[in-house]
Amino acid sequence: MKKALFAAAALTGALAVTAMPVMAEEPDYASMKIVLILPGSIDDQSWNASNNAGAKACDEQLGTSIEVVESVPVEEFEQTFTEYGEKGYDLIMSAGSQFDEACAAVAPQYPDSVYTVINGQVSDSDNMVPVFPKEYEGSYLAGIVAGYATENGSFAVMGGESNGPMVKLMDTYDAAAKAVCEERGLEFTTARSFVNSWSDVSATKSMADQMMDNGADTVFCYSNEGASGAVQSAEEKGGKFVAFASNKNEESSAVVASINMNWAGVYPWIIEGVAKGELTGAQQVGVAEGVFEPLFTDACSAECQDAVNAAVEAVSNGEVDFESMFSE
Repeated sequence: MKKALFAAAALTGALAVTAMPVMAEEPDYASMKIVLILPGSIDDQSWNASNNAGAKACDEQLGTSIEVVESVPVEEFEQTFTEYGEKGYDLIMSAGSQFDEACAAVAPQYPDSVYTVINGQVSDSDNMVPVFPKEYEGSYLAGIVAGYATENGSFAVMGGESNGPMVKLMDTYDAAAKAVCEERGLEFTTARSFVNSWSDVSATKSMADQMMDNGADTVFCYSNEGASGAVQSAEEKGGKFVAFASNKNEESSAVVASINMNWAGVYPWIIEGVAKGELTGAQQVGVAEGVFEPLFTDACSAECQDAVNAAVEAVSNGEVDFESMFSE
């Protein structure tokens, strides 16, 4: 994509501050120089794999040739952003809120490149277009599944790290699970824990083991590679697992359902919008945009599936008061 094709555009993003480039004609996606930077392996069966699937969907649907750079360590974030800015890439994408700080430091230096952080929220310059999934909407669906899956009303809730978005999604998970337990006449108890790692399978398994030994029979874990440790724990101890951010239905018989992040459906929207200048400033996407896709196993009852599908409709229609569920 030649920079000469860019022209000034009016704002469309509600959170944008100033105008950013827009295409003067229909984009030539095949000529766009795009890179996707990932913090982990595309084989993690979770966050990185789902974002890689989004890149592949763009290649198939739009004719792009997205370069994917995986397993980039934190200390190389700024260096990597700088490298592709220097190369004149049109769109420099990264997946994970941990990229926010590095992106904010580098993006203003390369105004002719657009920087997009998936799961990011910082938009300090005209060429930053973070796309934040409302994860708490997806975890709300997961909580409904868990509420139907549990036998004793005791839940183990785990995360790769503690941050604001993680706490919110845990809050809505708990709220949904509690509501279902109350309907079923079960006493609700929940325990939270943070592994402080997105990839340590062993540490995640040990933590899940301990929580299940303390009485939990249903496990939720939002992590990347590490989540497989929690799945193993649930299987070994005869518990249930509700997957989030990826499809783990075939990984273990302990998995009741997966709330998959369908980035394959969202990435083309992002690239089309950025190329045409229709996405500016911080963006938020959720259930209504099809980001969260419930995938059920045979272990998920028809009653549970009906409840989740009804919740999808309610969330999409703006009928769920999430703010009242947040603890902070």
